[in-house]
Amino acid sequence: MSIRSKAATSPADAGFDLLTDVMEQVRLEAPVFFTADLAAPFGISVVREGRAPFYAMRAGESLLKVGDRAERKVRAGDFILLPGGAPHVVRSGPKAKVVPFDQWLATHPMDHRGFVRHSGSGQVVRVTGGFFAAQSVRANPLFAALPPVIHLRGADPHVQRWLQPTLAFIDAEIASDQQGARTVLRRMADVLFIQAVRAHIAGQDRRTRGWLRGLTDKRIARALAAIHEHFAEPWTLDTLAREAGMSRTAFAVTFRELTGESPMAYLQRWRVLRAANALRTEGLSLARAAEAVGYQSDVVFAKAFKRVTGESPGRYRRGATPSLSVQVPRTA
Repeated sequence: MSIRSKAATSPADAGFDLLTDVMEQVRLEAPVFFTADLAAPFGISVVREGRAPFYAMRAGESLLKVGDRAERKVRAGDFILLPGGAPHVVRSGPKAKVVPFDQWLATHPMDHRGFVRHSGSGQVVRVTGGFFAAQSVRANPLFAALPPVIHLRGADPHVQRWLQPTLAFIDAEIASDQQGARTVLRRMADVLFIQAVRAHIAGQDRRTRGWLRGLTDKRIARALAAIHEHFAEPWTLDTLAREAGMSRTAFAVTFRELTGESPMAYLQRWRVLRAANALRTEGLSLARAAEAVGYQSDVVFAKAFKRVTGESPGRYRRGATPSLSVQVPRTA
């Protein structure tokens, strides 16, 4: 397979949607929904490895602490997404006692519709939220570029424009109690995730990292788009530099400065992600998956796959995402 000539229209110039391409490789599976009425005082420590929590604050306000970061106030109308599933604490106030989530859930069990209530004498906080299980998080450049917490303010009119209608649709779907509700709610969870990411990207500045930062440079953006649209082609540092219209050295240095990794490392990671999704969703053999993303050797492909994902292609294909039952939250 030969590289396209430089005279050909580049995918970036042709309007290639890089964000859509990356988003379509995100595999969000089995979202667990819940609705919680939490009366103060309360404090819950959440550690959910391999799951990405999201919270829509429907009423009241609480404090959120993510990892070592400073505690922040979350108010009614706000939306929180933790893309990498960072450990976090949610509590009613700075003096509220904090207990592990599993311990708290054992004494406050959810009903069959995913509703849970915490009794107390203080203000009641209502939260609609859930957890995603995500495949190939390590490989997807989107997750590498996102911060540990995305906090969208309900007072922002741009957030209001999509968040409130989406939540209203979810409430209406739950209230209808029709067949297929679980499927609709899974799709709506995807909408929440995508819209939150889009809102985050729209508000970013030069602190943006990863491939999102690369999009700020038209030359690097052309190379990124070429990698994404033609990932199976035998790209080299020289041919990617020509795609960007830069010298080999300038391209390599600028690409790393903006994205945080070398062009060839990025190419390898994107190929592995495409192959990983194909192994699970299309049932391809190892040889066909390797060939589909531009590897001529199964051995080389397997080594690259393990380097990026931390496991062999065979084990990844046989493995299963943690089984999570989809709960249907109850509305007020």
